[in-house]
Amino acid sequence: MKTISLKTLVVMLGACALFATSCKDDDEATPNKTKYLTGGNWQLTAMTSDPAIDWFGTPVTNVYAQLPACLKDDLTIFKSNGTVNFDEGASKCQPNDPQTKTGTWTFNTDQTVLSVTQDGETESWDISELKDNTFKAVYKVVEEGITYTFSVTFTKK
Repeated sequence: MKTISLKTLVVMLGACALFATSCKDDDEATPNKTKYLTGGNWQLTAMTSDPAIDWFGTPVTNVYAQLPACLKDDLTIFKSNGTVNFDEGASKCQPNDPQTKTGTWTFNTDQTVLSVTQDGETESWDISELKDNTFKAVYKVVEEGITYTFSVTFTKK
């Protein structure tokens, strides 16, 4: 099993902040997922990896359980104007980091993929569920020839 580099881990954790939602809404002919995505603070509440990643010598599928508290309290705030704020929450992992960073977000045409751009890099997430208070998505990371599929859940706070 290959060990994921610290750089890749930072990208994956940063991706936690780069999320949003979309899914088919049976009540609307043309759903507008912006109303679900905006208007609240989203917090990561679950994250898994398939296959297991090497977490400092231990294979791990439940990535969320390994995260420090300073990442678990981070908030992502999507705004209806296409901007997104990433807030460090009550505790910061790096004291000198800014409290808030910004980026932009867009949905694809059928609102099943959310793309978030921050610092010139864009990540796209496949939306598996979006409700008033729950967002679930899947994204892939390739590291040393291995494709890791990460499933994340965010809860509106």
